[in-house]
Amino acid sequence: MLTFSFVVVESLKEALIFYLDWWWLFTPLALWPIFELAWVSYVQEKYIKNIEWKLLEIKIPKEMEKRPKTMEEFFSAIYSSLDVVIDTLYDVYLAGMVDIWFSLEIVSIEGDIHFYIRTPIKSLGMIEAQIYAQYPEAEIKEVDDYVTDVPDDIPSKDYELWGTDLKLNKEDAYPLRTYKEFEDQASGEFVDPISNIVEGVSKLQKGEQIWIQILIRAVNDDWKKEADSLVLKLIGRKEKNKKGGGFLSLLASEIVDIGRYTIFGFFSPQNMMEEGDKKEEKDLPSMMLHLSPGEKEVVTAIENSTKRFGFETDVRWMYLSKRDIFNKTKGNAIVFSYFSQFGSQDLNSFSPDKKTKTSAYYFLSEYRKALRKRRILRRYKKREFDQKSYVLNTEELATLFHFPTIEVKAPLAPRVEAKKGKPPAELPV
Repeated sequence: MLTFSFVVVESLKEALIFYLDWWWLFTPLALWPIFELAWVSYVQEKYIKNIEWKLLEIKIPKEMEKRPKTMEEFFSAIYSSLDVVIDTLYDVYLAGMVDIWFSLEIVSIEGDIHFYIRTPIKSLGMIEAQIYAQYPEAEIKEVDDYVTDVPDDIPSKDYELWGTDLKLNKEDAYPLRTYKEFEDQASGEFVDPISNIVEGVSKLQKGEQIWIQILIRAVNDDWKKEADSLVLKLIGRKEKNKKGGGFLSLLASEIVDIGRYTIFGFFSPQNMMEEGDKKEEKDLPSMMLHLSPGEKEVVTAIENSTKRFGFETDVRWMYLSKRDIFNKTKGNAIVFSYFSQFGSQDLNSFSPDKKTKTSAYYFLSEYRKALRKRRILRRYKKREFDQKSYVLNTEELATLFHFPTIEVKAPLAPRVEAKKGKPPAELPV
């Protein structure tokens, strides 16, 4: 009688012999995904290094009364940057092209506040045109990159910093609180959420800086499919089975169907099999009527969120100062109070990413903290996307980054000092 172990050993021997005979075919197939990943990463890095960038500083007049909705229109317009670069396999595997991205930055240098947008030079015209379209009297100026004024070797004897990337605490489909929730529906009074950070960073003293960076890149609608799946889960309805996953998955599905109909077709009348198929396709009843009011609001919020365009997003920030006045508690209080106002218990919220924040405990803690600080400073300066970014829609982005409205009274808020006017008609040319 054959034992189980004997059968396993003999099967492994046969498999080894088969592989040794056909290694020249299977080894390249097995190594191809690794090679593809390494090669694409290599050519993309070369492509990214050759991208030319421009940093734009934007100011708007004091009397210009624009709400964050205006900035939402700006983001909807630049969503057109999706898939305009990559058209062929040559672009991916030889040229190493990547989808373009932008950096939205709120910076306070010793209390002097600046709003920046960093863009590839090829998209400079589009960015300027869309800003002027939404803010006709805005002032746009190309400026030198402020990050070059700070040395790369922080922490040092002169400088210290604390920083982190921010992550969402729930799935991307759960939305953040947006500007619409900062307006009193009865009185129409609007409390601009940007005033929180503008007021806070305006109080920095000489030698202190706060940098906030929001990286965005337009994405397709795959994130909306995940949101639809989440909604079905919340209302207690199962998803319909979907055939997909590529050629191999489709082939396996077809083989299973052939076997099923071949075997059971001999024993089951045709009409019974058809009825079975119909039962499988029949949807389960929704549990929407049995949800609490709060649960219904969550479902509605998720569905409303997916009606807008989405951007892959990565948010990071840093507090830097001269070592003798370094106060990370002060920096954290200013920035976290800003981002915490967009969170809620039922929906989504921000929190520090433990993998990136510049803290370490126990073993070689000071050495590890120094490495983290230099890493986040390097990634900020290069405007690098995190490997695990998330999706925010245009309304959420407009809430996080927009130019101060007329309600913001901070004296150091970036403003155009003089209103632009048209030249007289009789002016000689």
